[in-house]
Amino acid sequence: MKKLLQKKSFKIISIVCAVVASLFIGYMAYDFLFVYHIKLNGSRVDVLDINTIYQDPGISIKYRGKYLKNYKEEDDIDNTKKGSYKIIYSFGKKKLTRTVEVKDIGKPTIYLNGGNLVVLNYGEEYSEPGFKAKDNNDGDITDLVLVSGDVDNSKLGDYTITYKVSDSSNNVSEVERLVSIVDNEPPSLSFKDNRNYAIKGKSFDYKSFTAYDNFDGDVTNKVKVTGEVDFNKVGSYPVTYTISDSNGNKTSFKRNINVQNKNTTGIPVLMYHWFYDDTKGEKAGEANTHNYISKTNLIKQLEYLKESNFYYPTWQELIDYIDNKIDLPEKSVIITDDDCANSFFKVALPLFQQYEIPVTSFCITNKNNWQKYKDAPYLDFESHTDSLHVRKCKNTKWDGAVMCTEYNDIYFDIKTSIEKVDNNYAFAYPFGHYNDYTIDALKENNIKLAFTINSGKVKRKANKLKLPRVRISRTTTIDEYKNKLK
Repeated sequence: MKKLLQKKSFKIISIVCAVVASLFIGYMAYDFLFVYHIKLNGSRVDVLDINTIYQDPGISIKYRGKYLKNYKEEDDIDNTKKGSYKIIYSFGKKKLTRTVEVKDIGKPTIYLNGGNLVVLNYGEEYSEPGFKAKDNNDGDITDLVLVSGDVDNSKLGDYTITYKVSDSSNNVSEVERLVSIVDNEPPSLSFKDNRNYAIKGKSFDYKSFTAYDNFDGDVTNKVKVTGEVDFNKVGSYPVTYTISDSNGNKTSFKRNINVQNKNTTGIPVLMYHWFYDDTKGEKAGEANTHNYISKTNLIKQLEYLKESNFYYPTWQELIDYIDNKIDLPEKSVIITDDDCANSFFKVALPLFQQYEIPVTSFCITNKNNWQKYKDAPYLDFESHTDSLHVRKCKNTKWDGAVMCTEYNDIYFDIKTSIEKVDNNYAFAYPFGHYNDYTIDALKENNIKLAFTINSGKVKRKANKLKLPRVRISRTTTIDEYKNKLK
């Protein structure tokens, strides 16, 4: 080793290495303490789509290990015009330049109304939902869209509609809409006689029906019927009709045929007014207290109707009964409510729906609380006038407004009311008051039935515009209720 160190060549190499190391260290120190490092972020040439905002990546400046930001920037970019533009960055005496090329490179956008998927039932005609096309340079180019593809609604399957458009710079966009033809519609079933009741000893063919499917056509012979009706024995007989089409869509219809003795005493049309929820501590109103029904009593009454298998005739069936065209079951009842009071909707209607018992509300239609219930199940609205349900007449036997109102005003008020409820089957006289003008106005408006507050059941050959009802009062016990229905 000693000999090696004594060699001249080794000494020279050692000196050179020391000098190089010293120069490198000196350069690094100078570079760190005195030199600014400046460079462009991103590329020197950028391409910008016309009418879009340029996101400038800027420059990086490093000095003594820290990044600086205090530099100046100048540009002449006009993103609304094609061309070549410069961005100049300045820091001290140093400058850097970036070129930005504004071009039309963006593809148009096609918007499909209703989305990219349309599902149609078998046989349903395809109607183009529409579309729009916009380009960042050309604007609205909807009229340039080319649409191709066909839909055959007579065959199940998926069909593709293609929408293609090019802008003035030949940028092309293409989107597709899938139209799927499916069969998810169950067969329909219609009965020759759709009655849900029968008079003991008088049968009808409850198995006479037709069934049709939109895909298979006539499928009457595929219907399966379970349940039998003994028309010689009073009772409720469930019958179920089931059918499936070739694509697995199923229809199941349940029908309870109510066999009863013939009604010979008349049809009770019950008259309710207002309600209160005694289960929540509510009390009957102080005025006309007798017209209030507690929730507890109403539940008892509805339970009795349900357990006793009552039948609820339609207005048309009541008309036919009056005209002696049909018989109705012994246990028949029609339920009505007067006034469309808030308590009816709050307390009573949910119970009628729960027990699946239909009810008609005779509505004072200038109120604004009933319209949202027009499609409620088990509820029918009929007229109680629009604005004539007031007591204003003087020097008359009865003071209801119809007793001292001109015929034309009565006529148009009733006309307004039946247009609002969209029904003209039945009518309830306000306070039970009426005169010849009122009856004439009902006839002119084609009202078929009108109810007074006179007590009694609706009998055959009754005057259809002077029908009685059975009032249900706050003090009506369940035994009294049962007797009223006998």
